[in-house]
Amino acid sequence: MSELRNIFWDSCILYRFLRGKPLEYVDHIKMHVEDCEAGKTKIYISSVALAELRPSVVGMSGHSPASIVSQMCAFAVAIDASPNIMSFAGALKDNKFVCSTDHPKADERLRPLSTGDAIQLATAVSLREHWGVIGLEFHTFDEGKRASKEDGGKTVPMIGFHNWCEGLDHKEEVSLVREMKRSKPEHPLCPLPKKSPNLTASKKPPAS
Repeated sequence: MSELRNIFWDSCILYRFLRGKPLEYVDHIKMHVEDCEAGKTKIYISSVALAELRPSVVGMSGHSPASIVSQMCAFAVAIDASPNIMSFAGALKDNKFVCSTDHPKADERLRPLSTGDAIQLATAVSLREHWGVIGLEFHTFDEGKRASKEDGGKTVPMIGFHNWCEGLDHKEEVSLVREMKRSKPEHPLCPLPKKSPNLTASKKPPAS
């Protein structure tokens, strides 16, 4: 019997699952759901992420919040934000995240960690450290390229989190996030999406 694969999906994965666009990785996401339904994979989400899935935003006009929750909880395990998770998230947010590479512009080398991201990261860490979820993978599309309206600018990217920890080696909560696998939702049976010609033509490195 093959080992159960444990995955944590952040809100941007859920957006794409509901909208079905952009098309990149939609086939990967569907395969993960099929594996979950077949008992090969267990998918976890934070209940906080559901607050971001507004019907008008995910393009599901006429669907109620309850119907969105129903779709998510049909295959995923929703984890509520406990006091310990929220306290951990607060400790994460309390750090000054400075980029350790020369990718971003000088005025973007210091970024905040958004509240939503902090809670989702804290939830994933808690699943691994306190609930004994083995080999947990954190899936996201967040590479720090888009500005957050709620946080007033670009925030710390999830995939490139390890590049924003300059001077934070002594912080345990930061180290726990760094050592967790964070990646796009790649499924081993699906081909990787081809890069857009417009992206490959650019020589500017990503801010991750």
